[in-house]
Amino acid sequence: MLSTMKQNEVIAWVVERTLLRSVRYLQRGRDNWQKCGGGVWPIEAPLSSEQPAAETEAGDLTAALDTPPSDAQVVDEESPLSRVMRDTRDATNARQVVLGLPLSRLLVQVLKFPIEMRDNLAEAVELQLDKLSPFPGEELAVSHEVLGEDEQHLWVLAAAMPAISSNALHEALAAAHVRVGRTDIALLGWIRSLCGELNLMRPGRLVLLSDLDDGWELILLDHGIPVFIRGLGTITDNETLIRELTLSILNAEIDIGHAPILEWILLSQNEPNATLIAEITNLIETPVRHVKPNNDDGGVDGVALRTVEGASLNLTPQLWKNEIQKATIRQRMLIFVSVAAALWVLIMGTLFAGPFVYNQLTNRVRALSTAHSRVYRQVSNTRERVNLISKYMDRSDSPLEILRQTVSLLPESGDITWNDFFYKKGDNVKISGVSREDSVAIQYHKDIAAKLSFATTSQQGPKKVKDSYTFSIEGKFTAEEKK
Repeated sequence: MLSTMKQNEVIAWVVERTLLRSVRYLQRGRDNWQKCGGGVWPIEAPLSSEQPAAETEAGDLTAALDTPPSDAQVVDEESPLSRVMRDTRDATNARQVVLGLPLSRLLVQVLKFPIEMRDNLAEAVELQLDKLSPFPGEELAVSHEVLGEDEQHLWVLAAAMPAISSNALHEALAAAHVRVGRTDIALLGWIRSLCGELNLMRPGRLVLLSDLDDGWELILLDHGIPVFIRGLGTITDNETLIRELTLSILNAEIDIGHAPILEWILLSQNEPNATLIAEITNLIETPVRHVKPNNDDGGVDGVALRTVEGASLNLTPQLWKNEIQKATIRQRMLIFVSVAAALWVLIMGTLFAGPFVYNQLTNRVRALSTAHSRVYRQVSNTRERVNLISKYMDRSDSPLEILRQTVSLLPESGDITWNDFFYKKGDNVKISGVSREDSVAIQYHKDIAAKLSFATTSQQGPKKVKDSYTFSIEGKFTAEEKK
C-alpha cells in the first residue's frame, strides 16, 4: 500500500454521514510514525436521506442501500461532500489518501474456512459475498483479511463495496481531484486505536457496541479475534435497538456457537441513558461499560496505523486503482519528457555555444600569453643588462687581482722564487719558478687550485736542478671541451 503513495507519509480520511475526518502521519526513523496533523470537516447535508434500521443478516448493507438512488443521493461538483473533500484536500495537501468507510456503506461478514482453503481464499470469499449481496449481478469490490486461525480453521474478515457506494464516492473524489490508494473499514480503525486501552485481546468473549460514524455497529470478539460483525444502522429508540441486539446475538451463536459474554463495551461520544444500559444488561445479564473515546479521531487514526502496519484488507474498486496507475504512468512520462527535454537543451546548447566558448577561451589564453611574453622580454632584458654591468664590475679575473692572489699564496719562508708570470685575458695564467723543496712547490699548486677561481689548473715539475726544484703552474679560466 505504501508503495502507491509517498513512502514516508500516510493521509487517512474517514467519511461519515455528517463529517469527514482526516489525519496525517509522517515517518520519523525506520519504524517510528508520528501524527502531525488532522481535523474534522462537517458536511453541510447528509449524502443520502435518513436511513432506517437494517433488517438483514450480519454484514449486510443497511436499508438505504436496498433502495435505488434518488436525486438527493447524486453527487456532483457542487455537492456538499465534494466541497468538503476539496476543502480537506487543500488543508491537508492531500493528493492520495487511505479511505475509511462505516459498515453502512459496505457488505461485511466474518467467515470460517477450513485451513486447507488458505491458497484459495480470494475465490471463496468472492463467491460467498456474491451469495450474500442484496444486489445480484452488481459488480463488487471484494477483499479479505485473515483475522486468526487454529489447527483446523481460518477466521476471515470478508468485505465488499457495492457500486452504489463506490459510484457516489468516486464522483466526489474526482471532483476534489483526490485518488484513493487503499479503502478500509472505519470500525477496524477504532478497534486498532482502542485495543490496548480496552484490553480487547483478553481471553473470553466481548461485545463491542459503538454509536459512532453512521449509526450503531456491533462486533463480537473471542480472545481478541473478531468473529461476528454487523452494522445496525441509525436507531433512535431503545426498543428497536434491543431487538436488533437480540437478533445479532442469536445469529452469532448460530454461526459460531454459544459462549458466555464477559462484558458489553458501549462506545459512544454521548452518555447513554440509564434505561438503555439496564435493558442491555438484562438482555443476557452481562455488565455494560460505557467508554467515551479520549480522541475523537481514533477511527481515522487506526485506519492510518493499519496502513502503516501492512493490513491486507483493501476495498478500493479496480476503477480507482486504474486511475492511480494512469496517474503514475503520466507522472513518470512527464518526468521522462522533462528529463529528455532538459538533456536535449543541454546538448543543443553545448553544440551551439561550444565554438563561441572555445573562441572566447582561445582569445583569453592568447591575451594572457601576449601579456606574459611582454613581461618575460622585460625581465630578460633587465637580466641581460644586469649581467653586462656585473661583468664589467667584476674584476676578479683581472691581471692585477690574479697577481695579488697568487703572490698572497707564496710561503712566508721565501722558499719559492718566481721566474716568470704570463697572463692572457679570458684564457690562462702561467707561473714558473724555483723552490728549495719539491713539497713546497706541490703545496703551492694545491693552494692556487683551491683558492683561486680557475676552471682547471695543471703543474709541470717540480724538477730538480742542482740544489733547487723548477716548476711551472698553469690555470685556465674556462674548461676545455671534451672531443
